[in-house]
Amino acid sequence: MKKILHTLAIVCVTLAVSSCFNDMNKVEFSSSGTLPEDAWLEPETYELFLSKLYAGFALSGNQAPDGLADIDNSDQGEATFSRSYFTLQEFCTDEIRVAWKNNSLDDLQFCQWSSDNYWFTLVYDRMFLNIAYCNEYLRETTPDQLESRGIDDATRGKVAVYREEARLLRAMNYYFLMDLFGNIPLLLEEDGVGAYLPEQKTRQEIFTWLEEELRSIEGHLPAIAMTNYGRVNDAVCWMVLAKMYINAEVYTGTARYTDCITYLNKILTNGYYQLEPEYKYLFGADNHLCEELIYSIVYDGRYATSWGGTTFLMGMQFMDDMASASNFGTTQAWSGARAPENFSSLFEEDDKRALFWTEDRPQEITDLYVAKQGYSVIKYTNKDRNGNNGSDNQFADTDFPMYRLADVYLMLAEAVLRGGSGATIDDALRYVNLLQTRAGLDPIGSSQLTLDFLLAERARELYWEGHRRTDLIRFDSFTRNYNWPWKGGVQTGIRNLDDKYKLYPLPSSELSVNTNLEQNTGY
Repeated sequence: MKKILHTLAIVCVTLAVSSCFNDMNKVEFSSSGTLPEDAWLEPETYELFLSKLYAGFALSGNQAPDGLADIDNSDQGEATFSRSYFTLQEFCTDEIRVAWKNNSLDDLQFCQWSSDNYWFTLVYDRMFLNIAYCNEYLRETTPDQLESRGIDDATRGKVAVYREEARLLRAMNYYFLMDLFGNIPLLLEEDGVGAYLPEQKTRQEIFTWLEEELRSIEGHLPAIAMTNYGRVNDAVCWMVLAKMYINAEVYTGTARYTDCITYLNKILTNGYYQLEPEYKYLFGADNHLCEELIYSIVYDGRYATSWGGTTFLMGMQFMDDMASASNFGTTQAWSGARAPENFSSLFEEDDKRALFWTEDRPQEITDLYVAKQGYSVIKYTNKDRNGNNGSDNQFADTDFPMYRLADVYLMLAEAVLRGGSGATIDDALRYVNLLQTRAGLDPIGSSQLTLDFLLAERARELYWEGHRRTDLIRFDSFTRNYNWPWKGGVQTGIRNLDDKYKLYPLPSSELSVNTNLEQNTGY
């Protein structure tokens, strides 16, 4: 089961850090006021602090669901990584429209944002705060530090692995920042703590550092096994590298599709990961049982709760009429998000992945703020595969599937079509047809396997999983060549936008503090 959650449940680290440059020497490690110099003498501190690094992806603070906040925000659910990152990756795309009248969200779904949009600050601050925690962990767990404290050999062996996990978690945050913002600062553990203005690095420099960092981490992580569910491993490392390489032409101007296939093949030949027979099981309360999941952000209705994550995904999609007609294992019904007609039209009638509520719903959204226009998405539920509710009817047990095997199949097929070596067209077709079969559809032929098909298939397979913005940009279909409803702020959409929107602007609040940063072009 979700072992890491039970560690999270007893974490008492009230990490009182308001920004990633503050002095962490004043951090308290318990409600009794234990200071670092005392806490680091205790072997259990090393696992507790590691749990906080993982919690940076899932939770908003140190007291569930929204107490002792890491980041000051009126809505703590928005300040979670999972919710703010999902918002930036999905709300600006063809997969989702939201009915809430909120200027910042409208700017995102209309693709009309400026650097003052507070979602950029939330994402930027959350990820750099996660990085700050990782850096502090690495500073405090060196062999010299452990020896000076008299830490026993058994704990030192565990900490050696924990350090590699911290490095990978840090690298993942840097990858997301590079993808979203382009040129960003690079802060490492050797930079120390205290107030200073870090230098900005180019996207190419961040890419190069990430590539070297990830390759050096590989082979030193926890074993790929169900007993380590919720922890990063080599497959997660390979997945981040594959994501970098398939997008390398966007990030650096140089295609790296063969390198992408190399790391995807490591996942495929590992032998552990298996395609889940039922698509819907990947998004239910017991999805931790699915061997398709390579990395998930872990939630539990009693042990790890927030107003972000899958509770947010369920709350924003469910509405009052759905709650009365069916039961999805949660009382949350916020009447916000639904699928625009261009997206819901991508599915064939018998596609098992078309998890929509269509009763009393027109498919077309003619009024953006009428929540019951457009099909409601019922992909995520708090029900297990046997129809039982999760452990709590307010907060979901369902984990968020950040990386899974189906994405490996689709990336390999794309990399082959784009000219990468290390796999064949026959391989690509076989993997794609495994997904077609699971969806209840007929296999496709080689003539149907095109890049246009794969872009649509990625939407059908991976919708609402945080990939769409990056995919549309890679396929040159975000700012041009493709239209969708309400793109540009009008119902019919605007086909072409300024290419500046391929990158988000650095937050204006950050630019006002760090004079070493230069804003992205066009903002």
